Amino acid sequence: MNPLAQLANVLPRQALPAPLLQAFTDLLPQRCSTAEAVRAHHGRDESCYAPMLPDVVLFAHTLDEVVSIVKLCAQYRVPLIPYGVGSSLEGHVLAVQGGVTLDLSQMNQIVQIYPDDLCVTVQAGVTRKQLNAALHDSGLFFPIDPGAD
Repeated sequence: MNPLAQLANVLPRQALPAPLLQAFTDLLPQRCSTAEAVRAHHGRDESCYAPMLPDVVLFAHTLDEVVSIVKLCAQYRVPLIPYGVGSSLEGHVLAVQGGVTLDLSQMNQIVQIYPDDLCVTVQAGVTRKQLNAALHDSGLFFPIDPGAD
C-alpha cells in the first residue's frame, strides 16, 4: 500500500460541516462545487498515487475571497488544499483527509511588470506561457518551467 493510502487509513476523515458548506455557497454561489466530476478532477495529480477527492472545490477570483476561505477553513478546522493545474508529482493536492480544494487557476492576472527591476507581480494562476506573452515587448522572458504549463 502506498504511503498516502496508509495515511488516509490512519487519519480521521470528518464530513464537511453544513454551516461551512453554506458559507462557501454564499461566498461563491457559482464557483462552489460538490459535483463528483469536479471533485474527481481536483482529487488527482500526475503522481502515482490513487485519487483522493476533496469534499468541495472552490474557485477564487480575488485575494479577499482567498482570505475569507482560509479564515473559514481555520475556524472549522477543515483541511485546505491550494490547487493550480494539477501537475504535482508528489501527491500534495490529494485530499487525504477530505476538506476543501481551492482552485486558483482563475486568478490569472499579471498585476505589474517592473522591467528595470526584472520583477513581475502575478496572481497565483498565471502560467509560464501567459507570463512570457506579457513580457514579450519588454525584452524579458521567464525560461523556467516549474511544472506543466
